[in-house]
Amino acid sequence: MSWILDTAARTLWQEARGEPQEGRQAVAHVMWNRVRLGQWGPNLATVCLWRSQFSGWLSADPNFREACILSDLDPMLQELKAVLINAQAEADPTNGATHYYAASMNPPPDWAATMTFVGQFGNQKFYRKGAALVA
Repeated sequence: MSWILDTAARTLWQEARGEPQEGRQAVAHVMWNRVRLGQWGPNLATVCLWRSQFSGWLSADPNFREACILSDLDPMLQELKAVLINAQAEADPTNGATHYYAASMNPPPDWAATMTFVGQFGNQKFYRKGAALVA
């Protein structure tokens, strides 16, 4: 399990280390929502490494090398592992989101037009397939 959590934490580091806590939590929930759906694999590592899903794992991305050489003892990495563990058990503020993008992107990605917007957390906009869930 440690390599699975480590891969997910490094993905969260790539995707959300500059986000406020609510943004980090929201990205962690996207990862768990994808695990629950099973479309991107059975665990956090397969979800994170699924082809073309998290740009930080593309070798051309500037975060790729940094995430690979990041010390296992890095305080931010440890904090992000805790965010992931907590997200598994807490209520999902994203209402089932499986996708997100930086709010600064203009124009937004094409896929956003076919999905339901569920909210903005930090500096990212979150989406899910189908109608919004009712709490």
